[in-house]
Amino acid sequence: MLAQRAVEIATAAGAGSAEALVVASSSALTRFANNRIHQNVAWTDAGVSIRAVIGGKVGVASTNRSGDEALTQCCAAAVEAARHAPEDPEFPGLPAPRDVTYADRVSPGTVSYDAAARAEAAGAIVEQSAVRGLTAAGGVSVSEQSVAVANSLGVDVAMASTSARSTVLSMGPDEGNGWASFSGRDATELAASSLGDQAATLAQRSACPRDLAPGDYAVVLAPDAVADIVQFLGWYGGSAKSVEEGRSFLTGHAGERIMSDAITIIDDALAPWALGLTFDFEGMPKTRVALVEGGVAGHPCTDSYWAARTGRANTGHALPAPNSFGPIPIDLAMEPGESTPDELIASVQRGVYVTRFHYVNIEDPLRATLTGMTRDGTFLIEDGRLTFPLRNLRFTQSAIDALSHVGGVSAERKMVGEEGGALAPYLLLEKFAFTGQTR
Repeated sequence: MLAQRAVEIATAAGAGSAEALVVASSSALTRFANNRIHQNVAWTDAGVSIRAVIGGKVGVASTNRSGDEALTQCCAAAVEAARHAPEDPEFPGLPAPRDVTYADRVSPGTVSYDAAARAEAAGAIVEQSAVRGLTAAGGVSVSEQSVAVANSLGVDVAMASTSARSTVLSMGPDEGNGWASFSGRDATELAASSLGDQAATLAQRSACPRDLAPGDYAVVLAPDAVADIVQFLGWYGGSAKSVEEGRSFLTGHAGERIMSDAITIIDDALAPWALGLTFDFEGMPKTRVALVEGGVAGHPCTDSYWAARTGRANTGHALPAPNSFGPIPIDLAMEPGESTPDELIASVQRGVYVTRFHYVNIEDPLRATLTGMTRDGTFLIEDGRLTFPLRNLRFTQSAIDALSHVGGVSAERKMVGEEGGALAPYLLLEKFAFTGQTR
């Protein structure tokens, strides 16, 4: 109702057409460090963003103040901004309505996961480190979000979702660190004690790490590390804007084999594992997009602007206006294989096991060259088993090259991260370039 009311006010104020985006959210976080809870916070917010269109001119204004007066002022500001905006001859206008497939993305268990439940989970996580003489830090968070989009052409959609996340870093003497994470829709699926045990066990096994000479090694990457690669490929290369501007690994390669046939990377907001909305911030239905299918370069994501500009179909990946990034995939996944994590490790004669990456940045978007370091659970693999822990390693590696030499993909996958996250398997890469130790 609020979105529709805002559209009416903006149109009455002089907009040729108008769009309203309403986002209401609530989040709560319980953080712990030094084996005790040290912060418990909760916050709520609700905001309205108005996009006013006059010919080929667009203006945007937003407010989180409630009431008709604030809404009227916001709409007037958007119209005034449109009047003074430069003309964009390529702006296709606001999109017309399309059928949206909705999904139930609200978990009652997350909605009722209060401070007491978060404290209990934090305590169970911490206990696994405390009883072993280790120190744990991390957090347990939950969030609810409702999004509504309406425009003067008839778009009128709304949907709610919930999410939960927990991370723990367990730290011990002699440089031993271990990491574990949980992401999902339902907070009651968080197995807190098990999560704490994973991190604490890694911390114990990581004590007294040794050096490893720089060079190319086979690696087995756990899902937290694989998710980084998948998300960087999607964020920096999965947009029609980045492809058209010549700064994507997909640019000029549609239909060409660019990776191992074991690699398929998709964005699919309608999949059962997806956490967020089934429509974008223009109210357009999201569709499945294969960025890479069986190692072959696919097609990027679009929104209404970049669909019109490139002659592609609108895949429903618009971000809130104004948006300088272009359409972005946020429901990413790497398709599974058939191996178990233990089978991947057992197939490596000498290599490195990586729990997660840290401080990852992109150096060359055309080759998706990433730089960063390993962290919180890095081990040497010898004769098919994990032997001694390693000091964290720096790397500079093209993801395209690394994913061209795949020794196996696990059937098991895990959701990693926030803002949609990425569903990632364990992955055996036959060649990965480590450039040195961290200090």
